[in-house]
Amino acid sequence: MKFSNSLFSAAAGLGLLVQAQAAALAGPVNRNASTSARRLLTYLNKTTSNGTTLSGQQELEDAEWLAQNVGHSPAVLGVDLMDYSPSRVELGAKSHAVEDAISYSKRGGIITICWHWGSPSGSNTSTPDAWYNNFYTEGTTFNLSSAIQPSSPDYKLLVRDIDAIAKQLARFNDTPILFRPLHEADGGWFWWGASGPEPCKALYYLLFDRLTRTHGLNNLLWVWNSKVPEWYPGNDFVDVVSVDVYADKGDHSSQIADYRALQNLTGNSTKPIALGEVGNIPDPEQMHKDGAKWAYWLTWNGDFIRGEDKNPSQFKKKVYSSRFVGTLE
Repeated sequence: MKFSNSLFSAAAGLGLLVQAQAAALAGPVNRNASTSARRLLTYLNKTTSNGTTLSGQQELEDAEWLAQNVGHSPAVLGVDLMDYSPSRVELGAKSHAVEDAISYSKRGGIITICWHWGSPSGSNTSTPDAWYNNFYTEGTTFNLSSAIQPSSPDYKLLVRDIDAIAKQLARFNDTPILFRPLHEADGGWFWWGASGPEPCKALYYLLFDRLTRTHGLNNLLWVWNSKVPEWYPGNDFVDVVSVDVYADKGDHSSQIADYRALQNLTGNSTKPIALGEVGNIPDPEQMHKDGAKWAYWLTWNGDFIRGEDKNPSQFKKKVYSSRFVGTLE
């Protein structure tokens, strides 16, 4: 189930295109969205309406592990722009996330990107490796409430960081991206959520404006990552709604309560609903039974997918061979 930018260009696909576009209604929230971004949004609506949830995996090496050990590759690859943050680059961080994502997209994979944004200033450098945690609230003195004020010196640093990330996103050219910034903000454990919903939403609007209008990154689909109404930027700024779920050991339920909460968040709009991150993969049969029409899920990396504790081997094989799951093949 490979995604192609030219997926609906052939006459044979026109009927599906019309059907899916009707479901997508107004299309992307960026009125200047590229054709490829529009096609991806249409594709997500189409697969969801057909009862298919796309499989997803964080990090290329773990996606390749799945191919070798489970026999299937995920339809969606997640990467992190964390080590492109200027404050981290200054301290020696390096990343190949963009190269990994571009490589996977050329194979037909869909790309989703998060950003563990290293704080623009105030990082804890008391020990040689303390700065690594500078995206956490406890790892920085950066205060978003004051920084989001345009007259603040830190506001210029916010813009600097956004512009640096824009350069990385521009490397994708016309490849559509599911961009999920400021994730898990309502938890408060990341600095962008530590000051509450209003400063966080203001930062989201700044990101949206700077990346779309200033930098013309029209290949982005905007993914919001919280089910809490007070934090929601609004339907006019969000293409896909999502939530991160790290369930208890052995819990492979459909997470239908979270699905319904996200439906309610958007006023039961037709926006795709996704699991931005999971520890335990939901059982596809249970999702189908409960009517939890997740557009995709993204399993976190390392032991979350490779180990036996969260997702045992037989369960992984069951999931990736399910008729309700879309893979890269």
